[in-house]
Amino acid sequence: MQVRINWAICLWVCIVASMSTYAQNEEKIEITQEELDQLAKSEAEMASWFEDLKTPGVRVEGSNMYFSEEAQKLIKDEVYRGETYKDAYTFLDVRESLQKYEIQKAYYRMLTLYPEHKEEVITYIYSYDKVFPTDEVLVSAFYTYAFFDPEITELTDGKPNILRPDTFEEYLRRAREIVSYIHYFRNEEKKGKS
Repeated sequence: MQVRINWAICLWVCIVASMSTYAQNEEKIEITQEELDQLAKSEAEMASWFEDLKTPGVRVEGSNMYFSEEAQKLIKDEVYRGETYKDAYTFLDVRESLQKYEIQKAYYRMLTLYPEHKEEVITYIYSYDKVFPTDEVLVSAFYTYAFFDPEITELTDGKPNILRPDTFEEYLRRAREIVSYIHYFRNEEKKGKS
């Protein structure tokens, strides 16, 4: 899926750039049905990818708990889970996740770097706000990765058992604080445009 997404993103950027160039030159653009179909397919893939970014890995509805594909992978694949979590993260870990388009994972890793690197984390997360709703992605990242973080949770028969609710609550507090900064910056930006 990542290869298709990378290709789709590149295609989308190229098409938008081409359209703006053609619009400036006032030339007529002719697109074949095949190109139109491919564009529609790429747009659908992008929309799906953006929706996945905003979807939390763990949802609780009533007495039922629902797990995303990523959450299920963290539950079932011990090797993957071991590769996902570390005792301590760095911005190199964040960069690695971003290069793989693992945005939620990168955001969770930044959450663990907060508040020690407060300014860098907030700046870095907010820099993506023009591309997607960073507040929603951060909250989704928390609900995807905190539930399975070995520092917080132990898996028993494939179900998360929270051993450190204090750490879980601290990460949730951090996420809420960062979200409040995102909302503040958005409001300030709107005021600046008025």
